[in-house]
Amino acid sequence: MEKIKTIGIAEVRPKLTQLVDEVSKGGQPYTIISGSHAKAVLMGVAEYNALIERLEDLEDIAEMNQAVREPESRMSWQEHKKKLKESDSISVGST
Repeated sequence: MEKIKTIGIAEVRPKLTQLVDEVSKGGQPYTIISGSHAKAVLMGVAEYNALIERLEDLEDIAEMNQAVREPESRMSWQEHKKKLKESDSISVGST
């Protein structure tokens, strides 16, 4: 990933539509600056979704690593299947 561009909030206002079109087509994200502080990041939905997916994968890996380190917290395959079914029914029901 290339370095994120920075842009002042006053500069964003008049060309927001252009910037949204740019990032939604795979363009580099922007850090929006107000004063001397970063306030927000403007990025395309596809890039955002990819970042969230990577984060979820890393969280899963961290949980697996933690389970390996704590033998007393291991569960049987049957318990694991039951837990997966419960989490699937919760996520399906909450959408």
